[in-house]
Amino acid sequence: MPRPAPTPPIPRPAPTLRTTPGTASLTAATATAIVMILAAGPVSAAGFFIQEQSVQGVGRAFAGDVALGEDASTIFTNPAGMTRLKGRQAQLGGHYLILRATLTDTGSSATTLGSGGASVPLGGGDGGNPFDDTPVPNLYAAAPVDDEGRLWLGVGISAPFGLVADYQDDWFGRYDSTKTDLKTIDIAPSIAFKAAHWLSVGAGFDIQYADATLENAVPNGLAPGGPSAATDGHARVQGDDWSVGYNLGAQFTLTPALRLGVHYRSAISHDLKGTASLTGLTGPLAVANFNTDGSAALDLPAIASAGVAWDATDRLTLLGQVNWYEWSRFHEIRVKFSNGLPDSVKQQNYEDSYGVSLGAQYRLNEAWTLRGGAQWDETPTVNGFRTTRTPDGDRLWLSTGASWAISDAVSLDMAYAHIFVDDATIDLDEPAGAGTGRVRVKADVESSIDIVSLQARLRF
Repeated sequence: MPRPAPTPPIPRPAPTLRTTPGTASLTAATATAIVMILAAGPVSAAGFFIQEQSVQGVGRAFAGDVALGEDASTIFTNPAGMTRLKGRQAQLGGHYLILRATLTDTGSSATTLGSGGASVPLGGGDGGNPFDDTPVPNLYAAAPVDDEGRLWLGVGISAPFGLVADYQDDWFGRYDSTKTDLKTIDIAPSIAFKAAHWLSVGAGFDIQYADATLENAVPNGLAPGGPSAATDGHARVQGDDWSVGYNLGAQFTLTPALRLGVHYRSAISHDLKGTASLTGLTGPLAVANFNTDGSAALDLPAIASAGVAWDATDRLTLLGQVNWYEWSRFHEIRVKFSNGLPDSVKQQNYEDSYGVSLGAQYRLNEAWTLRGGAQWDETPTVNGFRTTRTPDGDRLWLSTGASWAISDAVSLDMAYAHIFVDDATIDLDEPAGAGTGRVRVKADVESSIDIVSLQARLRF
């Protein structure tokens, strides 16, 4: 793609870039668009991991998931658990996520050439609730290969990462984000083997597709009096990729009443490739409107889990689990351009995080099982780097659920969870463009999440 003629630089909310004469505006706007592929925020787990892969798991706040193996969703949580299933089975589950967030401006401002070097408020509303109510489906099927049930095969289809968020176009944080639509689809062929009466092992591939469409405003550094929604440009990027990871698990029957499970899900790196554009700039800066190609690495974390299930009585099972997330892999965003522009690097400084859950389930009778749980889930984001796409805080889950065995072949699972999210702050102070000043987005964040889950299971 030919580079535009030299023009005054465009302010941007993207990372500082090394620029060459005649490319400052294009570099800034392209980076703004492509970098935002990797700024997708959380759905319901800290970071942007989606824990809702099992309706029974939601009902107990995922306590003991890796140790139980009660339905085919164990393909996701620990494939070794397939050896505990009773015959061939398939299930379809859905989780309806109701997310609420309020971002309050606490002094967002810009300093540009157009403002004469003065700090001026960014202006605009609070953006409204950015999160749409979001359905998250998953599908699993498992079957024994031999008559003894020692060798099992299974497949799962799930959505382990993603977000749909849409702020009003003129809101005060528009230079950080206006829209995020990130989706992943994970296809997991899996195998399990009962090596001994006390040991089962399992493994699976994670064939994963990622797709992102991200948008944000780009401030016009030459606008008299400072940037405004009326003079902004608009950056948009779309990119996708297929990549492959793996997961390994084991379950140990320590006593007839006590089981231990461990599971490891590998990190996956996506090389998102697509198109980026900048539109809406007029006057002398119209030459900077463009369409180009670019790519960016999306480094998803490895996840390790250990859990325990103890049958305290023939009806009551007590559960616990610890999860570790290698979010420190997400330490920077490095953007590469297909037209020879230098890489752009933006620090994220995510930290490794933990989640701890405790729960119980009680078999009321042959038809009904009740469950409940609580989880503490730590955010990997840190102050000074948290963005409006990731307005994340530590989370406390409170969950309840039930299963109804309609017959030997058909069962329904249902669950509800409320997630209390700690209040968070956003304070991003970044260059507004090559030599044109700075943009500072400051906000207080209050948010909460409700989850309603339903699942049908068929044994045959």
